[in-house]
Amino acid sequence: MKDIFDECQLGDLKLNSRIVRTGTWETETEEGGFLSPAIYDKYERIAGSGTGLIISEMFVFDRKDRFAPYSANLNYLGFVKEYKMVTDICHNFDVPILGQLAFFYYDDGDNQKAEPNDLTAEGIRKLQAEVIMAAKKFSFAGFDGIQIDMGNNFYLARFINPYFNQRQDNYGGNTENRVRIASEIIKVIKKTMPGFHVSIRINPWDVRKDGMTADESIRVAKELEKAGADSIQLTARTISYLYDGKEKNPFLVYADELIGSLDVPVILGGSLRDMKSMNDVLNHSNVEFLSMSKPFVAQADFLADWKANGEGESICQSCNNCYSKKTSTCFKY
Repeated sequence: MKDIFDECQLGDLKLNSRIVRTGTWETETEEGGFLSPAIYDKYERIAGSGTGLIISEMFVFDRKDRFAPYSANLNYLGFVKEYKMVTDICHNFDVPILGQLAFFYYDDGDNQKAEPNDLTAEGIRKLQAEVIMAAKKFSFAGFDGIQIDMGNNFYLARFINPYFNQRQDNYGGNTENRVRIASEIIKVIKKTMPGFHVSIRINPWDVRKDGMTADESIRVAKELEKAGADSIQLTARTISYLYDGKEKNPFLVYADELIGSLDVPVILGGSLRDMKSMNDVLNHSNVEFLSMSKPFVAQADFLADWKANGEGESICQSCNNCYSKKTSTCFKY
């Protein structure tokens, strides 16, 4: 029987449990972007509670990005020094940590909000160089890898989506071409930074006509794996894991198919809130890794109680205020 607190391997990363903490916003910084004591305390509580892998809050590399006021800052003066203290905290508990890069807009030098169809060849090279440099910065700060957010409605999610991408060159058209911008980034990171974990966050599907379908997202994941991605994380706006052990939720059916199509690990993101349901998913599907976000906002160290008691339910009420109001703190607790 699989259990959420099993020690396991996620590719080249050794994990103390199957639970992945995924960060969202960071609003507890001080003037100039410097980290407050509350942020260090938060990471210590998360890492020390039994979490297997930590994915940081979302970082942006452009202060003009749509979500820059609510996100972690990759370019402030104290980044390497302060985040080296954060990564050291995680490593003291033998917990690996990935830096999450997520950007909504892209400034190609001519247009602050250049859409995928607008980018010239030079603009694509500039974007790729900036993502690769972000990976370098994460490495300097002690992160074990990078997660490139190509899910939800972020920039690269739109670039690989046939609904948005109408390019007529080698970066548009079929799946391989639309994913090429990311594939080339992954190849450079893996070649120049051996051992640095590259995780990609993608959507399973969307509801747009001629947009991302389940079959297309599996083809996207295969292209990312071929380029050298070490893991894939699934994300969607609404995921329900209600599962009675008899009939699988459609999202779990998709997840099983994706996992069976890849040789790299898949992290399942969603709205699980209690240990029993999570163990049910682990033991009635091919899922090996589960990510959680909002429960860690409500209570950073809740996993310690779960592990001690052998059961537990998050105090998170899924009100979504932390996400919709773009804050890294809970409104209820």
